[in-house]
Amino acid sequence: MRLKSIELNGFKTFATKTNFEFAEETTVIVGPNGSGKSNIADAVRWVLGEQSYKLLRGKRTLDMIFSGSDQRPRAGMASVTIVFDNSDGWLPIDFSEVTITRRAYRDGKNEYLINGQQVLLRDVYELLGQSGLAERTYTIIGQGLVDAALSLKAEERRMLFEEAAGIGLYRSRKAEAERRLEKTHRNLDRVEDILSELRPRLRSLQKQAVRAEQYHQVKADLRVMLQEWYGYHWARVQENLNTARELEAKHKAELEQARETQARFDRDLSENQAKVQSQRSRLNTWHRELAEHHNQKENISREKAVAEERIRSLEKRIQDLQTDQLRLEEQEQLTRARYEQSRLDLETAQANLEEYQHKVEGAREMLAEKRSRMSALEDEAAAAKEEHVLASNQQIRLRSQLNDRVEQIERKQARLNSADSLIESARSNYDQIHTQYLTLKKEFDQASEAVRKVEAELAEVQEDRVDGEKVRQDLYNELSQTKTQYSQWVAELNVLEQAEQKLTGYTEGAKLLLTKSRSGKLQGALGTLSNFLEVPEDLERPIAAALGDYLDAVILERGRDSEQALEILLDETTKGVLLPLNRLVTLERPKVDGHIPGLVGIAADLIKAPPKYRPVVELLLGRVFILRDKADLKRVLRDQLPGTKAVTLRGEVYQATGEIIAGNEGQSGVLSRSRQRKSWQGKIADASGQIEKLEESLSHVDQKLAEILQTEQELKENLSETKANLNSIDAEFRQITVDHNSAERQIEWEKSQRQSLVDEIAGDEKEILRLRGELERTQTDIHLFEERVAKLSGDLRGFSLDEEREQLAHWETQLAVARRALDDINQRLAEREKSSQEAGTRVEENKKLQEEYAEQIASLKEETSFLEDGEKTIQNEITELRSLIDETDAELSQDEAEQKELQSQEAQARRILNQAERSYAQADINLSRKREKLESIQERIREDIGLVELEYNKDISGPTPLPLEGYVQKLPVVKEISKDLGGTIREQRAQLRRLGAVNPEAQDEYQDVNQRHDFLTEQLSDLRNAEADLKEVIAELDVLMEREFRKTFEAVAVEFKDIFSQLFGGGKGQLILSDPDDLTGSGVDINVRLPGRRMQGLSLLSGGERSLIAAALIFSLLRISPTPFCVLDEVDAMLDESNVARFRKLIRELSSETQFIVITHNRNTVEVADVIYGIIMSEDSSSQVLSLKLDEVDEVIDS
Repeated sequence: MRLKSIELNGFKTFATKTNFEFAEETTVIVGPNGSGKSNIADAVRWVLGEQSYKLLRGKRTLDMIFSGSDQRPRAGMASVTIVFDNSDGWLPIDFSEVTITRRAYRDGKNEYLINGQQVLLRDVYELLGQSGLAERTYTIIGQGLVDAALSLKAEERRMLFEEAAGIGLYRSRKAEAERRLEKTHRNLDRVEDILSELRPRLRSLQKQAVRAEQYHQVKADLRVMLQEWYGYHWARVQENLNTARELEAKHKAELEQARETQARFDRDLSENQAKVQSQRSRLNTWHRELAEHHNQKENISREKAVAEERIRSLEKRIQDLQTDQLRLEEQEQLTRARYEQSRLDLETAQANLEEYQHKVEGAREMLAEKRSRMSALEDEAAAAKEEHVLASNQQIRLRSQLNDRVEQIERKQARLNSADSLIESARSNYDQIHTQYLTLKKEFDQASEAVRKVEAELAEVQEDRVDGEKVRQDLYNELSQTKTQYSQWVAELNVLEQAEQKLTGYTEGAKLLLTKSRSGKLQGALGTLSNFLEVPEDLERPIAAALGDYLDAVILERGRDSEQALEILLDETTKGVLLPLNRLVTLERPKVDGHIPGLVGIAADLIKAPPKYRPVVELLLGRVFILRDKADLKRVLRDQLPGTKAVTLRGEVYQATGEIIAGNEGQSGVLSRSRQRKSWQGKIADASGQIEKLEESLSHVDQKLAEILQTEQELKENLSETKANLNSIDAEFRQITVDHNSAERQIEWEKSQRQSLVDEIAGDEKEILRLRGELERTQTDIHLFEERVAKLSGDLRGFSLDEEREQLAHWETQLAVARRALDDINQRLAEREKSSQEAGTRVEENKKLQEEYAEQIASLKEETSFLEDGEKTIQNEITELRSLIDETDAELSQDEAEQKELQSQEAQARRILNQAERSYAQADINLSRKREKLESIQERIREDIGLVELEYNKDISGPTPLPLEGYVQKLPVVKEISKDLGGTIREQRAQLRRLGAVNPEAQDEYQDVNQRHDFLTEQLSDLRNAEADLKEVIAELDVLMEREFRKTFEAVAVEFKDIFSQLFGGGKGQLILSDPDDLTGSGVDINVRLPGRRMQGLSLLSGGERSLIAAALIFSLLRISPTPFCVLDEVDAMLDESNVARFRKLIRELSSETQFIVITHNRNTVEVADVIYGIIMSEDSSSQVLSLKLDEVDEVIDS
């Protein structure tokens, strides 16, 4: 088969009808980018039924239809027609030329045609699928698909090899077989479910049919007995009712008299009780008021004690403040005196400064004339004076600092003395709180430990409970399951026993004879043959078929017994088989020559029977061969005497004389009864023992679980109590912890303040020592400077300027010293003024606190006085209440004595009344019971007998009789009944209850259900055979697919090595299986080593290298499993000129087997073409086809 042509009309960019005729080997389609040449590959995909618009480079059907442009309207439909040359019969259709057409309309509708006939998409798939064309992924290799072959996972790449191996059809057949197998499984499950539902109903209907007849007979007998029994008891019940009425009237009169007496005593006692209650109410009120007064008194006492304690505390604080007041006043006076002294020093310093200024000015005027001559000496003297001035200033500054330090030490020492008392007070408060903290902490730890202990015990008990409940549930489930199995096995055994008792499954003749034997009318009948045979389960069917009618044959002790049995059968015109033991003869057993594989043995040797009945077995089964199947039938029956037969395991009977009997399977169930009965009895015994053990274990677990639950409840209650106790303690403990931490921090803060004062005082003392040392050194320097100045002054006097210079220097020095002193005095005056103000402020604050505390003390004393007055008032009220209570208690004692006497009399009257009430109640109850019994027996008569006419005594009124005389039965009057009648009725009722509800349609329903059961059983067998056949088909397909895949993979791997070397000019390419041990699921990996390189991963290769490797893989597949045609859409886009030459060579080699349509814009690839089509995009956005000569190809490609 080859691709002849393709026609596009309105498909994507091909707006007009465009036809392409393809060459026998290679056709090349060229054109610039965007010309629409790749739409030809999309058209091939689309017409072959592609449904993935992603592969078609679109999103919907409309994308396949020409969308139009400014110069050309849009198309209404898209149509693509592809023509195949099928002269070689590649496609499974009787046409030498096959045309496939696909059309798409703008409403989304698609049409498919084969040779002009409209078909369904499924028909197209079936046509292409049978040829393998539809499943070939590498038939049309579009843009990017080459590289995708490398990007696939190993398992996904396997699909390429399966397509090449042509096992897609096998896989689809396997999938279809698996679907059919799944459907068969579902049908099997459905049939088995229906059968499991029918079997219990079938057994139930069989039982119901038997019970129906028994039910009607028992019910008729019971009705006769009930008429007699109710006739007797109806008269007796009416007589008992009259006697009960008389007794009820007598006790009613006695009750009325006792009630009158009781009412009189009740009135007297009620009056007394009201009086006593009133007195007790008043006493209770007074006692409550007394308790409230006592509480008020206690509250007042507490409040008074608190107020007195606060007064003492405030008085103590006032005393402390008064002490501090004296100290603060002294400190204030000291600072004020120092301030006044500093102010006087300031006035003196200012006066001295003015005096020194005048003197300096005079001295300067005197020396003005002599300075020029004595400049050198004066400069030296000025320097000495300056040093003397600096030393004097230093002396003044040091003395000022020393005085300040001394004052600071005095102030800090006062604060240090006060800090000791504050620390002691904080420590006392901390000790008191710490004691409470330790006590509560101990209680909290004990309570927490108690909670943890109870929680641990509770968790352990709860875990035991969960384990116990799980064990109990497991035991209960096992017990329920065992009981269910036990009930099922008992039911099965009952069915077997009932079937044996009712002779179900036996022939009519056997039933007749066995019934007569059980009733004693037939002597010497030992039972049927099937009762004495022990047959293996797998031989029940062939043995039953071999015995046939003899299976229900009745074995007789003696030959003369058969005469009586024959008469019974003839009288009933019933067929039966008799086997008298003393008249049986033994026949010679047949023999066979050589070993026969299918021969199981002679039937008589394969079953067991008591020795007494072995002659019967030898007679009937000694000449019967059991075969696995009929394959060895001829060898077994060859040359055998008449009477010899062979039976297959399927129950087919073959006589030596040629007769064949098949399908006689119904009697095999009789043979299996003995075996089944033993099996059920064994299972029932085991289950009964298991039930007893499980019930005992369950009882033990329940008892243990109850103990655990009781313990758990007790622990929960204990946990609740311990948690409540813990919460109560926790609240107090948190509060005391806060107070404790606060007190501890207070002590530390006071200590830190004191230590800071101590450190500051020590530092100030060190500073004082330092200042005193510097002051001494400065004084020494001043003496030295004065001596030097004196010496210089002496020198200057030699120039007759000594006196002036000395005078000027002296007064300048004094002036400088006075200025510095004035500055220091101003600074000290400001500091002392500030200290004086602060001291005054502290004195005022101290006084204010004393006044506030005094006011609080006065208020508390007034409050204490008011509380004392209230306490006296409450005490007077308590005395008055106590007097009233004593008087009322005396009256109450007298009334209570009277009440006891009345209560005794009332109790005696109540006992008499109770006795009368009990007697009357008993009589009334007895009367009611008699009435109820009359009504009950009347109701029972209606229920058991129906509508009957009843006779009533003259003192008993009954309902008005209906006018049904002659239509209803009259209940007979019976004076005496048999003693055994009640027991007989109970037995009859019990029998009816045992029979239960009766279904009159049971027999018909049983036949219908039985027929359906047989039909479904046959269907089940057919389904199981079909299941086995399908599994065999799937296994064969797996083997076939594995063989074809291995063959194809090995061939492709060899070709891949060769083509890889051709394309790369060397190197090594290898295809390997990811899991060689699993050919049905193994993926395919690619290992490559390029020339001159080491082995490396595919992801590390360049685009061109990856394209060559993918091309090698595709060409290997085409060489081993060539397709009729192959479309290559720009596969060579990533290849350079040298690689394109190799690529072109391979296409030329493969074109002998595969027709290539190559879409490209590579000038080197075009050289391989037999036919060339050029595609261009016109101005109206539609693709146009150009006829090109071979020498014009390069020009088109360059454009």
